[in-house]
Amino acid sequence: MAEFSRDELLYGFERSAVALPGAAQALIRRRLGDEYEGTPVEQMLQGSQLLNYARQRLPENIAQTKAGKALTDLLPERAGKVKEAIGRIPLGGFGEQEVRQLDAYRDGDPALDMEGDAEVRRNTVRVGKFPVPGGDVPTGDSFRAAATQAAGVGVADLASDGLRNIWWFLNAPQALTQLAMLQGTQNAAQDFQAPGRQAPLIKNRTVRMATTLPALVGISLAVGNAYRQPGYKAAVPSEADPTQTADPLAELGSRYFLGRTGALLPYDEFVKERPDVSKGEYDAYKSYLFGNAMPLKATTEGIHGPEVTFLGKSIPIATGVLPAVAAVIGGRFGARKAGARLADRGDLNRAADLRDEWVDLKRESKNPDSGIQEADIAEAYNRYEDQQMKNEREVALQTILYSSLGMGGTAIAGQTLESIRRALKGKAPVEDSGEEQSSLPALS
Repeated sequence: MAEFSRDELLYGFERSAVALPGAAQALIRRRLGDEYEGTPVEQMLQGSQLLNYARQRLPENIAQTKAGKALTDLLPERAGKVKEAIGRIPLGGFGEQEVRQLDAYRDGDPALDMEGDAEVRRNTVRVGKFPVPGGDVPTGDSFRAAATQAAGVGVADLASDGLRNIWWFLNAPQALTQLAMLQGTQNAAQDFQAPGRQAPLIKNRTVRMATTLPALVGISLAVGNAYRQPGYKAAVPSEADPTQTADPLAELGSRYFLGRTGALLPYDEFVKERPDVSKGEYDAYKSYLFGNAMPLKATTEGIHGPEVTFLGKSIPIATGVLPAVAAVIGGRFGARKAGARLADRGDLNRAADLRDEWVDLKRESKNPDSGIQEADIAEAYNRYEDQQMKNEREVALQTILYSSLGMGGTAIAGQTLESIRRALKGKAPVEDSGEEQSSLPALS
């Protein structure tokens, strides 16, 4: 059993408590430039040291577990594709390539032509390796070392609000939609890059975020962040008339910045704007919303038609979920279409060559005898930046175009279907009693 002194354990705890995976990735990006940026999902997950530590311990997929192997072994040989599909179900752990790449950045790997980086090593926690003053040593079967490292990681996550920041981020449907949009467009870029490179076609963050606007507009309209929906109060309601806002500026801020929407009106007021909804349906819908605390639930017969509710936000399928999905698919198609066009014209290679020329000039200028002036470096950078901006402009325009078409077309179709559904229902019959007459089962 590996033995660690008290001082070594204290040192290892301190190193684990101050190391951050996000900081290590920033160091890697600084060293490799735009050759490695990571996907949007990876960048989000890197914010939690505890999650990074857990993913090193978890298996990558079901096939790597004893239970998963036993399950797939029960299936007949002719169900090979089914067995493979089941085995590939992800469990959240790092893949072999990701672990090898992390080790290559920390310790070096001749096969990948990488030298170890002490700065990266000091800013990462590696399961199975315990930091001591002289460097990392194998943890072995030392329970004290493993527990000390895990405790340090837990302290690091609490101090940096790692998991909670991710949870806050995922609370908003708009944030999830934006993440899906960025992930989809970056995936589209992989066909036009060298293997292993993780960089978007659009490097300018402002332009990249602008390409998500069609999807964000669509999901914001669906959840009621853009305007007051019929049957709902204003976000900042007036005492005299809850359908009117008491403060337009506060209303705007509440919807845009806080993501708040108005509450359901009492049924007597609600039915004036939504005469197609009966009292029984209204009561059943409220029971669905507030009678089940599940963070994710769904109903096939909500007052907006089929819908899902995510952390208190109700999103209609036809006018919310499907348009957002169509926006992401359309954006990915547009980015891929633009990337293929730029690749065929040689514009992607031209930008890469101009960048290499600029980087080489900067490197050579460190030699006092090179004769390279600052003006030469600036001119080389301007040539690269002009070509890069031209490429990014084309990718952004195509992404926004096809994302808008996907979102707009699907939203119009969904709204048309919803209008037809309400028209076919007609005006709800007046119910004499106050008893709940629900024909609306809540599904969760």
